[in-house]
Amino acid sequence: MDDKILMGFDFGTNGVKAVAYSVKQEKVVMSAYKSYPVVTPYKNQAEHIPKEWWNAFVWCIGKLLAENTFQKDQVSALCVSSHTPTLTPIGEDGEPLMNGMIWADGRAVSESLELRRDYGEEIALVNPAFIRPYHIISKLFWLKKHKKDIYDRAVMFLDCSNYITYRLTSRFTIDRSMATNYHFYNIFEKKWDSGLAEKLQIDLECFPEVCDCNEVIGCITEEAAQELGLPKHILVAAGASDTAMAALSAGIFNTNQMAYSCGTGSSVVMLRECTERETYKTDDRLITIGYADKDYMMNIGVMSNTGGAFKWMKEAVCDMETLCAVTLHKDVFTVMSDYVTEAPIGANGIVFLPYLAGELSPIYNPNARGVFFGLAGTSTKKEMLRAVMEGTCYAVRQNVDIVLDAQEMKPDAVEGIVATGGPCKSSAWMQMLSDILGIPVTIQENTEGAAIGDVVVAGCAAGIFSNLKEGAGKMKTIGRTYLPDPENQRQYEINYKTYCELQKCLLPCFDSHMLRQKSRGTYQLEEETYEDCVHR
Repeated sequence: MDDKILMGFDFGTNGVKAVAYSVKQEKVVMSAYKSYPVVTPYKNQAEHIPKEWWNAFVWCIGKLLAENTFQKDQVSALCVSSHTPTLTPIGEDGEPLMNGMIWADGRAVSESLELRRDYGEEIALVNPAFIRPYHIISKLFWLKKHKKDIYDRAVMFLDCSNYITYRLTSRFTIDRSMATNYHFYNIFEKKWDSGLAEKLQIDLECFPEVCDCNEVIGCITEEAAQELGLPKHILVAAGASDTAMAALSAGIFNTNQMAYSCGTGSSVVMLRECTERETYKTDDRLITIGYADKDYMMNIGVMSNTGGAFKWMKEAVCDMETLCAVTLHKDVFTVMSDYVTEAPIGANGIVFLPYLAGELSPIYNPNARGVFFGLAGTSTKKEMLRAVMEGTCYAVRQNVDIVLDAQEMKPDAVEGIVATGGPCKSSAWMQMLSDILGIPVTIQENTEGAAIGDVVVAGCAAGIFSNLKEGAGKMKTIGRTYLPDPENQRQYEINYKTYCELQKCLLPCFDSHMLRQKSRGTYQLEEETYEDCVHR
């Protein structure tokens, strides 16, 4: 048969990853990546320039076509996912009125507090996700209060991927997974809630049409086709959030599965059915957003430092290991991982809190900092490396426990965890994670992540896959499974209890320490970019 090409584009915080997938060859035949800047005009503000999204998209299209691994007429459909929530006001001429306020923007702290105080109970009946500064509704209220001229001139508010699909099709749409980040979207009725929007004085005419993620929202317009060098017949799917697409690519389709995505930071994800208001539960310590399957929400525990903590150790104390790796023609992280296995479980009593850049779930404290506890005069570098790796796994264990509590499940009810990301290359790390969690950990060998989820959705939109599950099954590449060792788990439990005690004891110290550093003039006290003090 003639080959068909499916394209996926995942817009992250720092750049866009693009892939071209051959249906005939059943593999990715070309990929590309283009970065763009995060603009930080003032403290606690984080923005993207919308035109940079489009420029990066255009560049990636050119890169995918440049190698001639396929013909442009073979492209059948494409799908776009992105980080969320990002608030981008659009004017009458279709142009952005300001930069997009991305998920990391923390300027709307007081607005999130006001919303919880004044409308919290009513909002929870429609959308129970805990209202944080990063949510669209908080950003909207901030914009209305501080930039009312822009708020009043806006005819539409878009997320990142919705801006790209608008440029492609001239149609304003949003899929249901991203719409859940807008608290006036009813997650049970799967639509904008007009009654709540009216109470909040939000004009629903300024928000996109809600679609299923694999719904065809149109073909590429003639103008876009000319700029991109693509034919007009290409179908465009509505898309979804990057987290939803990453979970989709891992093949997560029921409430007994868990996805673990690890890189600089990491996140654990489980699905929760949201068809009945009476049976739906979440947890304020978690981030809750929609899934590619509209009948599910995702309970997510997000950690700031995982691979980032190990990278810090490399730069701080592993110069010799770096030289050794060059001599042996090995990756330095492989050398460091090997050293970890030479230290005993529990790192001879050393416990590490991996809060090198603050922490998200469950403490939501940007002033938290990394801590080594239990150092002795005989402590070695290998033991410290092991303590760092163990500390990141304890953070995952804590979030897994919270997610399971929200799911009303026990660890033995989990079928397993599908893990993706850089740390998965370390067998020592993954075995340690399985032992600490007491749950089997299976490695997903495909490293394209959310972009592969985009391909699945594009394939469904084009009729190549009959449903999301079939498409994800085609893409899923399973590697090794690590099984927990009960004796190792018992030994890890000792330091895990210390980890939790340290976290509890040090929470007030993090803030007071930063205040003292501020008075010295060496540090700047962080405002509540992740959360206010509600949880403390």
